[in-house]
Amino acid sequence: MEDTAATANTLQPVQLPATGAPTADFCLQLEHSMLKATWAGAAATQQVLTPQVLQCIVMGVAPILDKEPTLIEVQPAVLQQQVTVVGDTHGQFHDLCRLFELFGHPSTDKVYIFNGDYVDRGAWGVETLLLLLAWKWALPHNVLLLRGNHETNTITRIYGFYAELKAKYGAASKALFTCIRRLFAHLPLAALVQSSTLILHGGLFRAPPKKGKGSKRRRASGVQALTLGSLADLRQASKGGQDPDPERSSKNFIASDVMWSDPVNEPGLRPNEARGCGTVYGPDVTQSFLADNGVRLIIRSHEGPDARDKRQEGDRMPSVDSGYAVDHDTPSEHMLVAVTNTLTMDHATPCEHMLGAMADHPSMQVDWAMCTAAAAAA
Repeated sequence: MEDTAATANTLQPVQLPATGAPTADFCLQLEHSMLKATWAGAAATQQVLTPQVLQCIVMGVAPILDKEPTLIEVQPAVLQQQVTVVGDTHGQFHDLCRLFELFGHPSTDKVYIFNGDYVDRGAWGVETLLLLLAWKWALPHNVLLLRGNHETNTITRIYGFYAELKAKYGAASKALFTCIRRLFAHLPLAALVQSSTLILHGGLFRAPPKKGKGSKRRRASGVQALTLGSLADLRQASKGGQDPDPERSSKNFIASDVMWSDPVNEPGLRPNEARGCGTVYGPDVTQSFLADNGVRLIIRSHEGPDARDKRQEGDRMPSVDSGYAVDHDTPSEHMLVAVTNTLTMDHATPCEHMLGAMADHPSMQVDWAMCTAAAAAA
């Protein structure tokens, strides 16, 4: 208790630069200050990150995200520019700091793509989200923040982020939560690197329903057969609003699917009954999407080791305990890869192994939580 009190007494609030927008130095200071505060209890967070500065960062980065399309197309300025893909961080702030220690902080010579689910489950969702937003504001073209299924109004109320805000900010939490959930609606859904590697949180998606008399009710009830969507559909799709609910609007089907879908072993594309939204899709669907859209590799996250273990016997997929899993290795040597949602300290080895697999199979769909690759390898 004495150590905690001593730490709290040394905490100082961070201040944004006079120009308003964060600099790299500000982001480093913010990381250091928030990391120190994590050892001093929940109330210490607002000693270093005041409600005013938190809200300023959220409102400052919102217009940047709003201008970004649903599908961000990434063409690194330098062919060998490093692209690092990070899966679900879920409030694991210390792991995020360790990740930057291992792979370097954001800078103009590398691109970070964070694949959603920044909050909930972990105890430091505020710190994780705000550090990433600060870097996004400082380096908007080098830090890309995609949307996961936990970046929604309803899910953050259920799985812990709203309660975390109340514990750390008390009476100010309601206004802060309103500001943040509005920000989530601006997040893009996917990124396409060098026209060949698609990164999205959950998985593949259905085509938007065709307009027709009486079709709305059939679509909502799930009677209409699902048709696989395309990159063109994704480019034109809505970001989904604060709660992408396809039952309320057919415009939300793609956003909901991208955020909630899962790969399976059985062929076909059908509703995701286990989750209640999104789709499940087999290797044949992955193969069709890759071939039809000229994509060589799909990277998703969305499932950690515990989620894989809870799957029914017939729906089991490869373990992601090592940091990633190859879910669908298609006949054309294109792949779907999955990433774990908990960052561990031994991911450097799986990443190197993954790069070797990518060299052997230049096109694949992969699932991983943290993996680094040169853009040329994609």
